[in-house]
Amino acid sequence: MSVPTIKDNLEAVRASLEKAAERAGRKASEVSLMAVSKTKPLELVREAYDAGQRLFGENRVAEAVEKFSLLPGDAEVHLIGHLQKNKIKTAVPVFHCIESLDSIELARKLAAACEKQERMVEVLLQLKTADEGGKTGFAAEEEILEAAGWVREQKFLRIRGLMTIAPFTSDESAVRGAFARCKTLQEKLMSLYRDVDFSTLSMGMSSDYEWAVQEGSTLIRVGTAIFGGRF
Repeated sequence: MSVPTIKDNLEAVRASLEKAAERAGRKASEVSLMAVSKTKPLELVREAYDAGQRLFGENRVAEAVEKFSLLPGDAEVHLIGHLQKNKIKTAVPVFHCIESLDSIELARKLAAACEKQERMVEVLLQLKTADEGGKTGFAAEEEILEAAGWVREQKFLRIRGLMTIAPFTSDESAVRGAFARCKTLQEKLMSLYRDVDFSTLSMGMSSDYEWAVQEGSTLIRVGTAIFGGRF
């Protein structure tokens, strides 16, 4: 039996996404598929690109610089890991979107770097919905509301929505509850800031993206189901 290729895996995930969207009464076209290529070598990323994948996610700035400088310019790269302050200057020219904006302090430093480099960067505000070690994000909704009000005034930052990482558990109610909380916050922000685009809801990974689609996700971040386990 032949080993599935990256192209095979992408097709399988897309087919699964289509079924999940259908069960949720949605269209698969409403949900973008991000290929999370952290720890994966350039040759596998290139395979995904050659199979038609254009949206990629990376956890580390240095890894993204190394890989995506060698891919065509139409590859869109999002940072989904925590952005360290000493990496901001390097991150600005590489990433189209920082999905892990988790504090006003980070937003200020990012805005300053973007202004200095005269580069517009999109951001998602990360909501912390799981109290687990290593997970970052705004813990309180009030903090996100405050951050949204500040970021919307910045010339070189553009809000696109919210991101969250659900609890690492097989408990469907706990995972879907985290996603539902993020969706509710999105609706609140949309009503408060009608001039801001909060349409992106980045929720769901290889293990839980079908539940995320049920709860309104518009962007799923899939790594293992496409590239296999981490090296």
